[in-house]
Amino acid sequence: MEKKLTAQGPKDRKSYTLTLPKDWIRDHNLSKLKLVSLDIVGKKLIISPEKEVQEIKVIDGESYKDTLVKVLQSLYRSGVDEIKLFYKTSQVVKKVTDILNRKLIGYEVIEHNKDYLIIKDITRESREEFDTIIRRIFLLILELVKSNDENQINSIHENIKKLINYCQRVLIKEGYFDYVRIPFYYLLLDQLEKLADEYSWILNVQKKNPENTKLLKDINLYLRKAYELYYRFDPQEYNKYEYKTYQIKREMKSMKKLTVVDLHLHNIIRQLNSIYGNIFALRSKH
Repeated sequence: MEKKLTAQGPKDRKSYTLTLPKDWIRDHNLSKLKLVSLDIVGKKLIISPEKEVQEIKVIDGESYKDTLVKVLQSLYRSGVDEIKLFYKTSQVVKKVTDILNRKLIGYEVIEHNKDYLIIKDITRESREEFDTIIRRIFLLILELVKSNDENQINSIHENIKKLINYCQRVLIKEGYFDYVRIPFYYLLLDQLEKLADEYSWILNVQKKNPENTKLLKDINLYLRKAYELYYRFDPQEYNKYEYKTYQIKREMKSMKKLTVVDLHLHNIIRQLNSIYGNIFALRSKH
């Protein structure tokens, strides 16, 4: 949509105004008495409705007693600040506490009644932290790859998932200065989570059934290259290593008999190939 600027004021102190779409004003219940938020992002000017106080989300914990991890994680990622969760059994409380401790940075139980919990975000998300945490996630996955102790593998894996949840929450709730690429960042985080899942499984399986170790080493190298390309994109290097992941994926897909380790390796290389695609979207100057 293009809008024409209107000059206002004397010639030596002139400012400019533009009109906002009537439908947008109506949809957000705005008027001349209300404020809007105005942000300058690079060459772009972003106008958005003033943020409203979010209502508390009410959940029946007993109805979701077997799926609490998905429910709480979804509410957290979508930016919900406060949850009132009703319960009848201590098992639900134990599950909630475990989920908050392991997966959701900033969510704490601030009120514990006989039949409900109040869960609230006690932190303030920061877009400035986002890039730092993305790097930390990459480095933790590279650390995970080198681990051979089950407790260490599980600990690193849980940390990765917690940081990914946090970054996805920041994207939804606070946005990102490169807002056009927000969907690509969100997808990258999802891909990194799935990659970490596969690595945590295959590393535990391989301790008992070591096989295809050379292929795993090759894949680990391509993971390292993906990390390097994310921070220092090079077209020739990208072309070389993206194509290698594609070749392995195609070769494994044509295999007639796959072991459990092979299946995990195929999943890893498939996720890694997708990550390369996202790296191009986020980092190449096209």
